[in-house]
Amino acid sequence: MRSPFIVALSALDIDEMSGGRFRLGLGAGVKRLNETWHGVRYGRPAPHMRETIEVVRLIMAKAHSGEAIRFGGSYHDIDIRGWARPHAPVRETVPIYTAAVQEGMARMAGDVADGLIGHPMCSLRWLDEVLVANFEAGLARSGRERGRFDFIPTVCCAISDDEEAAYDAARRTVAFYATVRTYAPLWEMHGFGDAARAAGEAFRAGDLAAMPASVPDEMVDAYCAAGPLDKVRERVTEVAQRGDGVFLTPPTYFLAPEELAEYQRRIVDAFAPG
Repeated sequence: MRSPFIVALSALDIDEMSGGRFRLGLGAGVKRLNETWHGVRYGRPAPHMRETIEVVRLIMAKAHSGEAIRFGGSYHDIDIRGWARPHAPVRETVPIYTAAVQEGMARMAGDVADGLIGHPMCSLRWLDEVLVANFEAGLARSGRERGRFDFIPTVCCAISDDEEAAYDAARRTVAFYATVRTYAPLWEMHGFGDAARAAGEAFRAGDLAAMPASVPDEMVDAYCAAGPLDKVRERVTEVAQRGDGVFLTPPTYFLAPEELAEYQRRIVDAFAPG
């Protein structure tokens, strides 16, 4: 987790530079990366993220006023005095979107965020039964209308007339995420728990080449859109019907930079407006 003060000021600066078009995205990440890569306490991710949103909003609202900014919580203890940002904000609020994979984060997004961005690894059933069901529960308990909340699900798209190559590219990204123990329920919902565990064991043994071999084609189909454009477009349409927009990403792991760039270009060519 970055300092809420730095997050808030960065958001205000970017919103100013973009003429009020910026949306701040926040995500908790997973325990291992927070603690071993960033050296920060992880805690309980949904309450931690909720508190972060609250304090970031408070700082953004008061930064230009010169008033003392005080926030005392379980994760953040902020006391800012004798300081003011020298520029007024370009608009009243900056929208805050959060990432979510599981139930708690989705409910928290419905409680306090302006929108939710889905994870690249997400089946249609997981979208319906976990993400949508839980952010709607959060909206209901916070008394907010669905029309005031943005849901942007994500699809990992490997577009290629060479279907085998497309599956191989997507398989590598699925294998990467399969190493994350936090995501176990996502795989187990469709009976891919053993495949995910095998990929994780290969990763922890340092055998990166064996990781994709653990991921069957059916697992790729459950979580990604891989193959010719018509097939990919069908999956993207199904996902987009469940949200207010859609975020398309290429496969990104264990690929050469030029391969990743080519899959990105195909997404742009196929789906960019105009």
